[in-house]
This record gives sequence, structure tokens and C-alpha cells, in this order.
Amino acid sequence: MSKTVDLELNEIGVEAAAGLREMLKSAINGAPVSMYSVAEPITWKEFSEGGWDAIGISEADGGAGATLRDLVAIGHLWGQSVLPSPLITTIMAKRFSAAAREYAGPVSFAIKTRSSGELGIIPFGSYGETKVLKNLTGGADSLVSTSDLQALADDYADSLRLAEGKFETEFTKAAAEELALVWASEAAGAAFAMLNKAVEYVKTREQFGQPIGKFQIIKHYLADAQMLVELAETATMMGALDEKMRRDSAIYAFDASIKVIETAIQVHGGLGFTWEMGIHVYLRHATALRDLALEILN
Repeated sequence: MSKTVDLELNEIGVEAAAGLREMLKSAINGAPVSMYSVAEPITWKEFSEGGWDAIGISEADGGAGATLRDLVAIGHLWGQSVLPSPLITTIMAKRFSAAAREYAGPVSFAIKTRSSGELGIIPFGSYGETKVLKNLTGGADSLVSTSDLQALADDYADSLRLAEGKFETEFTKAAAEELALVWASEAAGAAFAMLNKAVEYVKTREQFGQPIGKFQIIKHYLADAQMLVELAETATMMGALDEKMRRDSAIYAFDASIKVIETAIQVHGGLGFTWEMGIHVYLRHATALRDLALEILN
């Protein structure tokens, strides 16, 4: 007999997703991502005072006790807006590190990549009072101030406020896989949002006297993208429930999500590459997270 898998959220996940959805909706208020990706629609104080940074901490350690399945849902919702705030990195850092939990401000990680050499790339390293967690392997946890770090000269993903420093975070296997999976759920959320954007666009954009959404090739593009969106989200949910699937689920979700965002750009034609449309912000956000995730999974 096959085993039934429960993909439903816990109560904390349901409530958190609903609360965060309303918070993001109110803060963004319909503004295009090209406007708020370089601003701060929600301050860190609002997140901290609302207890959002403690949602992934176990109840035994004084947190809300959200499961990984809950955090995947939150990541998916977060990815739909790609708000330039270190909430996700902080949630995950405080989930695994006592030192991070003792700090009231935002926390992030330093990850060396093949192109960064001896420097660790730090999401939100140029954001406010963010500190970087150097060690969460069960040894002496330590937090490093980002005041001496440099923002990346190449502003590839401005929604991630990237910086660099001469150190890197030591991850446990469990922490690396959970972080990668939640980041993958962000990418899946971004893909979901961009697919919806593409669907709305083809309903109104006309060519040869009719909406381009009626063209067979466009229908095929969007049908394939819809399937990939659903598979990416399912992959992150399954990865959250099965440790053995976690790594492969994250990688698959990233790849599928990026294909969807690229399809959205293609469907928009030349407009898809413009700053005002903002699809490139989602693409760069997702690809930057994928590159960092692959490093900590290897």
C-alpha cells in the first residue's frame, strides 16, 4: 500500500502565510517591482517587532515552531514580491544558530562561489545592521558585523543587496539543504508571479488584430510554464517532507522556476527586458539564489 503524504501546512504556517500576504500587499500597494526593489517598503523594525524573524525557531528555543513545510510556503509567498529585505536569511539563520537568535537585527550568510575566489558573497550584506553568521556547525557560533564589508560593484541582483567579505559560513548538511530548499521556494514563488504577469499581458497585447494569447505558440509556451510552476512548488513541498529528496528537489525547483521566468520574458517580447516591466529583477533574484544554493549543496 502506498504511503499518503500530507502536504498541508500546520496552523502556524497558515496564519503566517496569511499575515505576511496582507503585510506585503499593504506595503507594496500595487507598485511595480522596479520601484520597490531599490527602496525599503517594510522596515526591519516592523518585521522584528512582529516576531517574523523568530517564526522558524523551535518552540523549545522560544520561537513559533514553524516546520520546514511552513517555511517553504512562506518562501513561496516571499518570492512573489522579491522584497529587498533579509527576512528569509534571518529566519533560517536563527533557526539553526543560538548566536543569531540572541541578535535582534537581521542575519545572513557568506558563501564563496567559483567566481568570488577568497571572498564570500553575502545576501543583504549591504543592508542596514545585518550581521553575518560564520559558524553554525555546533561549534562556537560567531556573528560578524557587515560594517567593514563592501557592496558588490556589479549590482546584478539589487533585490538581494549583495556584499562580499573575506570569510565564509560553515554549514551543516541539514542547514545547507533547508536553506537551499527555502531559497528554491522563493524562486518558485517568483516563477508563479511572472507566469501570472505573462498571462495577463497576452490577454491585452494585440498583434494582427487579435490578442497574442490566441496564438497557438503562445498557448504552448504558457501551458508548459504552468506545468513547470506546479512541479516546482510540489518539488519544494515534497523536499520539505522528505530529507532524502531535499537536495534534488531544490535543484529541480530552481531550474524549473528559472525556465518559467525566461518564458515570461520571451512572451513579453522586447518589453520583457525593460526596467519598467521588472521581470529581469525576478530572473536575477532567482538565478543569484540558485548559484549560492548550489555552492552550499556541493
